[in-house]
Amino acid sequence: MKTLADLEDEMYRLISEAQKEDIFLRVIGGLAIKIHSPHANHHALAREYPDIDFVTNKSGARKLGDFLSRMGYTPNKTFNTLSGDRRQLYYDEPRNRQIDVFIGDFTMCHTLPLADRLHVEPVTIPLSELFLSKAQIVELNRKDALDLLTLLIDHKAGHGDDETINTDIVAGLCAKNWGLYTTVSMTIEKLLALLEDGEIELEETLAQAVKERLNFIQQAMDAVPKGLSWKMRDKIGKRVRWYEEVEEVQR
Repeated sequence: MKTLADLEDEMYRLISEAQKEDIFLRVIGGLAIKIHSPHANHHALAREYPDIDFVTNKSGARKLGDFLSRMGYTPNKTFNTLSGDRRQLYYDEPRNRQIDVFIGDFTMCHTLPLADRLHVEPVTIPLSELFLSKAQIVELNRKDALDLLTLLIDHKAGHGDDETINTDIVAGLCAKNWGLYTTVSMTIEKLLALLEDGEIELEETLAQAVKERLNFIQQAMDAVPKGLSWKMRDKIGKRVRWYEEVEEVQR
């Protein structure tokens, strides 16, 4: 089966075809944020989206190889053999595009549990997890910063999941993991500094909305009681590395 030229059309095709075969696919990453966010086309925030990143559950992972082959994709056999229970890679070779599929959890600098909340949104992972998937990046690059700002412009932070960055989820996960809390707090500081410096050319009303939402998220993270292990790790601080180093997978 041939793939589609337009990346979003191809994404929806794969989700629709997967659903017919009881394979649970949800989009993660910059493309997922674009789907939810009208301001993704803002002149200061627009960027290219070259690939599709998905999350599936363990039962879906067992069917991926056959399914994506029929959809027109070539597997990275070596990577999938070594890491296929956690992450799988496939290529649309004629179009030079990649599909990255995370199994159950999203693991980069930190591990985010996703499998139990894949049902919340029909196409993407929930907005709180989308926020965390970018905010957990220690070496935040400009592309990831733009994605976070885009998400925060178009979505309030608060309780619940209805087009909202659910601070109960964000704060709850950070209360269990000092490392995640620390990296997310660092990301919030970086985004606030970008806005203060005027490095991202946003209208003042948009910048102010983002600042308020970032501060609200930080306050929610700080307000949740922390356990003994969290407090003990806090005493050690950044003297010991608190995140996993991420290596890019080469084709």
